[in-house]
Amino acid sequence: MDHEAHLRPTDAELAVAARGGDCTSLGLLLERHRARLFGAALRVLGYGPEAEDAVQDTFLIALRHIGDLKDPEAVVGWLFTVLHRCCLRQLRQKRGEVLTGEVPDVPDERPGIEERLEKVALREWIWDALHKLPEPLRATAMLRYFGSYQSYEDLAAILAVPIGTVRSRLSQSKRKLAEMLLDTAGLCDPDARSQSREHQQFYSEAFRGLLRPADRDHYLSHFAEDILLFRGGGTPVVGRSFIAQEVDEDTDAGILLEPQRVLSAGNVSVVEGRFVNPPEDPFHCPPGVAFVIFRREDKATRMHIHLSPRPPRIDDD
Repeated sequence: MDHEAHLRPTDAELAVAARGGDCTSLGLLLERHRARLFGAALRVLGYGPEAEDAVQDTFLIALRHIGDLKDPEAVVGWLFTVLHRCCLRQLRQKRGEVLTGEVPDVPDERPGIEERLEKVALREWIWDALHKLPEPLRATAMLRYFGSYQSYEDLAAILAVPIGTVRSRLSQSKRKLAEMLLDTAGLCDPDARSQSREHQQFYSEAFRGLLRPADRDHYLSHFAEDILLFRGGGTPVVGRSFIAQEVDEDTDAGILLEPQRVLSAGNVSVVEGRFVNPPEDPFHCPPGVAFVIFRREDKATRMHIHLSPRPPRIDDD
C-alpha cells in the first residue's frame, strides 16, 4: 500500500475535524469529491451553469451545516443527498416554479442559525469570508443565508433592487464563497472578527436606545446627516432628520423596538427586530422590521428599511 495514501485522512476523519471547526479539513473534503459532485450534477441538469451552481450550493450548505452531521462515516452520502436536492431546486426553477426559500437540507427540528453558528467554530471563517466579499454581495448574502428574510422578493424589497439583481448577486457571492472555501488555509482575521462583534453589540444597544429619550441624541449621531434611506421600492430620502422624526413619533406613541438578530461583516450590518406596540394601540407598528446598514468612516451613510406586513385586524373582513 502506498505510504502517503495510508497517511491520507479518511472522509470520516475530515468530517470529524470539519465538524469541530477545521475549515481546512472541510475544504479538503469538498475538493476531494468536487469532480464526482459536478459529474452527478451534470447527469441531472446537463451542461450549463446550473450544474456548477448546484455544486456551489452544496458547498455552502456543507459549510453551514457540517456541525449537524450525526454520522461522519456517512458524510459522502450526505453531500450527494444535498446535491440532489439542489439539483431538484434548479429543475423547479427551469420549470418556472416560484421558490421563496432554500430547499431544506436537514430536518426542521434543527437548532436556529445563531445556535449553530455559536456551536460550530467555522463561524469564524464564515464571517471572515463575508468580510472579503464586495459590499453589495456581502449585504445580499448576509440576508439570504443568515437572516430571516430569504425569499428573492423580500431581498429585492429590502435592498431596493430588481429580483434579477438579487439573483445575480447571490450567484456571484456563492461562487466567491465556494472558491474561498476551497482555497482557504483556515486562517481568519481576528481584528475583523473583533470589529464585527463590536458592531453587533453597538447596534443591539443603539436600536433600543433610539427610543429612550435620554439616549436618543447619542445614538442618532451615528447616522450621517446626509444618510440615504430606502424603504421598499420608493424613492430614497436623504437626511438624518427623517430618522429623528420617526424615532420621536414612535417614542411619543409608546413603541418599543427589540433587536432580535444582529449580523455584521466589515462595513455592513443587518439588524432584525420586532416592534412592541402599546396595549391601547396594538396595530401602530408592524410586528417586524429589518435594517441593512452601510457605513463609511464609522458613520451609517445608507440604510434600507423593510417592514413586515401587518397582521389582519380582528374586525377586517
